[in-house]
Amino acid sequence: MAKDKYETAILFGKPLQEDASGQLFVEPNEKVHPWRIGKHTKGKLIGPGQVFLTEQNQKVLLVRVEALAFKNRHDYQPMGRFTKVVLPLAEEKSE
Repeated sequence: MAKDKYETAILFGKPLQEDASGQLFVEPNEKVHPWRIGKHTKGKLIGPGQVFLTEQNQKVLLVRVEALAFKNRHDYQPMGRFTKVVLPLAEEKSE
């Protein structure tokens, strides 16, 4: 890979909410949104279930990863950084 290029991938995720106890959960019927790995993305991709942060520090649950051609990277909003937090994919608030 040329030195001016970097790994790219589309990250499909659902924004997370936090309850009064600090537990993270996905709102029922939350839609999946795409982001991409950017040039300045920090952390390491673990895989589905991982929590990542957007550039605005919104926590997102990663549900799937797809390949992205470097030339198409500007079609998607870059994410901020990966965390080491991994949640079950079926994570939903139960009441």
